[in-house]
Amino acid sequence: MGQRTPLLLVVTLAALLSLLSPAKAQEQAFWLWSGVRPGDALREADVVYLHQGDVVINGGNAVFERKGLPVNRLVFPRIWLTVRFATLDVPERLLLRLNSLLARWQAAGNEVVGLQIDFDAATWRLDEYARFLQRLRQTLPANYALGVTGLLDWAKTGRVDTLNALPVDELVVQSYQGRRTVANFAAYLPALSGLRIPFKLGVVPGGICDTQAIAKLAASRWYRGTVTFLLNPSRGDDSSRKGCP
Repeated sequence: MGQRTPLLLVVTLAALLSLLSPAKAQEQAFWLWSGVRPGDALREADVVYLHQGDVVINGGNAVFERKGLPVNRLVFPRIWLTVRFATLDVPERLLLRLNSLLARWQAAGNEVVGLQIDFDAATWRLDEYARFLQRLRQTLPANYALGVTGLLDWAKTGRVDTLNALPVDELVVQSYQGRRTVANFAAYLPALSGLRIPFKLGVVPGGICDTQAIAKLAASRWYRGTVTFLLNPSRGDDSSRKGCP
């Protein structure tokens, strides 16, 4: 026993020091939408989701409307490219164009995590959405992740099993509409605890009102923190500072 005491003390000290060490700071993540002026908050960004355009119907056909920052070398450690879809009826050539956009940003010297799809699928259409995402996954190069934005209603009124089966690497659930946090948004959060895929909570600046509810959400090992949707200041509107209803 006497010979093992020093080793035991070392192990005990190491365990104690690990408890006293400060916890790793939460990753700072932001959406930078086209038309929104970058603010000081981006100086602390670990990852930025760049809005790069919209897939819309024009003349009966799906087309990609390019928006957002031009391809260049950015200072952010990591970026996602976000594309908003108004339709899921998308030809193969358009999906391949998105792959080309990812490659161009990567070639410019950025660490591109992957492609994020922003599509407000109705809860009853999630199966259809999953089929589209599976098709997209097969087109997307393996070195890029696939992410999606989601609605609070998906988990509460839909089946969490359906969300867990989505072929994605990340789900960011939006807790806001426009510039304001969804009324009674904390009531939606318990349903998210059933998620078994990496997920984040999308918020507007100042939008986390119920810190206790967020703390419960953070107890899930699948929770990855928040993504803040940056807003332009609006005259006479303090919602950019007060995200709570």
